[in-house]
Amino acid sequence: MITIHRRVGVLAATAALALLSACTTPAPVYTASVENAENLKKLAATSVGEFQLAMSGSGATSISLRADSMVSPVGGNYAAYLAEALRAELSLAGKLDPKSPFEITGSLLKNDIAAGGFSTNSGEIEARFVLKRDGQERYSAVKRAQAQWESSFVGAVAIPKARNQYPLLVQQVLKELLTDPEFVKALR
Repeated sequence: MITIHRRVGVLAATAALALLSACTTPAPVYTASVENAENLKKLAATSVGEFQLAMSGSGATSISLRADSMVSPVGGNYAAYLAEALRAELSLAGKLDPKSPFEITGSLLKNDIAAGGFSTNSGEIEARFVLKRDGQERYSAVKRAQAQWESSFVGAVAIPKARNQYPLLVQQVLKELLTDPEFVKALR
């Protein structure tokens, strides 16, 4: 027979372990934007090459969301997530072609979500995109996206809100690329 003291001890130990072990969850799977796909429909088909991490530390392979950690569900890092998001956009538009003379590559420069605020939180992504045709560079530019959203003191509210903002930030940085007149000109 378990005594009340033993039960309280077991419950206390379980609670302490739960607090000490940070939760690691994958970032939401990227969903292509209809608006981005519509922008791509006007352009030539292209392939997506390698995307590199041009950063280290926080944001490269995981993003801290208070006591939680969010990891990329693709390729083990967020440069791979960005490349996969671009593939999803091109695929939705019917413009993903591995045999195309055009290839988009890139590097992730900044990647962060601040989930520690009590009333608002923010996120930022910055990446360099390079477009080549037959191996010759036709376009290279850094694109950046920032967002701010209402948050909460309560982690059970703030953390999921921050996690759900990440794919929207990726959509936004891709929109910056796809609507750049110089990129449009280079991919025609």
